[in-house]
Amino acid sequence: MKEFTCTVSSNVEILPRMNLMWLKATHIADTAEPGQFVTLRCEDLTLRRPFSIHQVDAGQIALLFKIVGKGTLWLSQCREGDRLDIIGPLGKGFKVETSSRNLLMLAGGIGITPLVFLAQHTSSQHSIRLIYGASADNELYPLSSLPSGIQVITVTEDGSGGNRKGLLTDVLPDFLEWADQLYACGPSGMYEGMAKLLRCFESPASRASREAALSENFTQDKADEGYKLKKCQVSLEVRMGCGVGACYGCSINTRKGLKKICHDGPVFELGDIVWEGVKI
Repeated sequence: MKEFTCTVSSNVEILPRMNLMWLKATHIADTAEPGQFVTLRCEDLTLRRPFSIHQVDAGQIALLFKIVGKGTLWLSQCREGDRLDIIGPLGKGFKVETSSRNLLMLAGGIGITPLVFLAQHTSSQHSIRLIYGASADNELYPLSSLPSGIQVITVTEDGSGGNRKGLLTDVLPDFLEWADQLYACGPSGMYEGMAKLLRCFESPASRASREAALSENFTQDKADEGYKLKKCQVSLEVRMGCGVGACYGCSINTRKGLKKICHDGPVFELGDIVWEGVKI
């Protein structure tokens, strides 16, 4: 992890209020792993802003971000040649087990950001399927940067585009048997829905237990009552303080104790997270 001054190569609005920025950042590009992030100083704001690394290519890194506040608004107005203060790569990224061959990736909205990097990094040696969900067709990020051979299933809540209408979790059960490992990035509601489905998939398989796993009163504590969670790595994207593990501002409760998202994550096992109090 080092601090650099990097030059903006390009900064383009690719969807309404969503920008793709490329930065010349050779050291970060050479050492970054999928799932890691960087922090940027945005104008004179006190806190740096964290961004997942979206792509890496020839000494450059790409950041994909939505305009949601003063920091990202300022960043969206940067132009080619502007110089930015950046720290990275930070955090712990996704891990692929040596025995895995089939990788299932699930992206909700802007959650596509780290999964494109992961797909590019793993596609030469693995079979990949990506389920990508958004509210509507005009919120689906163009996936031309994905390597060839990846099967993409797009889902929109209003049915305005993609392969299916509904939620990402509606499609997930169709691919669980196929997958060796799961990777996801999206909102907390998506993760909680996935956790219920995965407990159901790995449970002792009676109809009653499956219905219980999907019921509204299924709680985190019941995961110990015979339900084995299928392994799934998820990326948590939150507002951070220092970004390097010093301030505890992004701490969450897990089954392994208190963890700092910026230092111990941002990638965690889905089954380790205690969702009460987590806001992403």
